[in-house]
Amino acid sequence: ALLVVDDETAVRRFACRVLERAGYGVHEATDGVEALELIQRKAIVLEAVISDIVMPRMNGVELMQALSATQPELPVILMSGYATAALTELGIATPCSILPKPFSAERLLAEVNRCIRRPDGGSSAA
Repeated sequence: ALLVVDDETAVRRFACRVLERAGYGVHEATDGVEALELIQRKAIVLEAVISDIVMPRMNGVELMQALSATQPELPVILMSGYATAALTELGIATPCSILPKPFSAERLLAEVNRCIRRPDGGSSAA
């Protein structure tokens, strides 16, 4: 299953629809705190997490760091309205992918498929 995390309902719904149509099981959360609670409570097996970066309570980067502590092999795709270069300058640990907003259904699916199929699980040195 995939987990889509975004405080913007429209973006979250769009991503969920696209992924469900492609045959993925999809869970959704409105921020990092809810995402972590969902993962811990439901004990769901995730193939990847697709998360917005800028969210209240716990942002996408904090979520990614929390997940990497417990599930280092889980690919994380970050969605952002900011330029990728700006994120790199912030010293953000490399997610599997950064998806610039707005993105198309095709682009979302391509990134998810690429991240899930990576055999090494993206073991970049932190």
